[in-house]
Amino acid sequence: MIIDGHSHACGKFLTAESIIKILDDNGVDKVVLVPGELNSKSEYSLPDIASVFPGHNVVKITNYMTRFVMMLTGKVKDIPAGNEYVYGLKTVATDRIIQFIWITTGIKNRTDYLDSKFAGWKFHGVKLHQCWENFSVDSEFFTEVAIWAENHDLPLFIHLYNDEEVVKLINYKRKHPKLKLIVAHLFGLELFIKDNFKDENLYFDISTIQLISDQRLKSAIGYMGTDKILFATDTPYGAKDNIRRNIERIKNFDISNEDKNLILGLNMKKLLRL
Repeated sequence: MIIDGHSHACGKFLTAESIIKILDDNGVDKVVLVPGELNSKSEYSLPDIASVFPGHNVVKITNYMTRFVMMLTGKVKDIPAGNEYVYGLKTVATDRIIQFIWITTGIKNRTDYLDSKFAGWKFHGVKLHQCWENFSVDSEFFTEVAIWAENHDLPLFIHLYNDEEVVKLINYKRKHPKLKLIVAHLFGLELFIKDNFKDENLYFDISTIQLISDQRLKSAIGYMGTDKILFATDTPYGAKDNIRRNIERIKNFDISNEDKNLILGLNMKKLLRL
């Protein structure tokens, strides 16, 4: 089983028909989908930054650019509508699309919003993004959403902004071992290793190949184990043939077939109780 653990409802994943076709063409069974740029058909091609700086967390570079663009465009305001859009796609392709709901600071009465949408949509996880908007892990906003996710035994997926926020997240996670936490893009891996922190409910997303070097992936596997690594592509933010290239990377990696299967989909299947 292959599960793309992190993609967006825009670009080549804008319609249910195109999502199903692309999944079929690449042998992918399911995709975890969140909003992207609402109603956008735009495709993006990232340079292969990871090959130039294989030992570094190059997502820090793209974070600065992403936050700058989002400050100018204000597209974060479209995320609630994007959640509705993802649910609509899910109703068309129920057996292929897994919905994570994206929560923003602009959503009022967030707990009520989460309760209401969960009752109707039965989403499988919650997302937060520190580049699309500026909030901290030690904020009331983060705590409120994280506690809701923990109480509902759903994974919280977070795209972190900088090393300071990684340290705050480690401190929060130490106090909340039951929180199922997914850290996007292997962000801050080196700080987790330096702090010698890992627990049963901590996972790392490895999207995408242009940002995650083989060297850092190997480090993550060596430290966390293959059962804590989640395959993902971040489609449509990547490059041409992004999905195929990400799958081939894992299939060609120097680990056992059992470990490859865990990363490609079995870990996510277990985490989400599919």
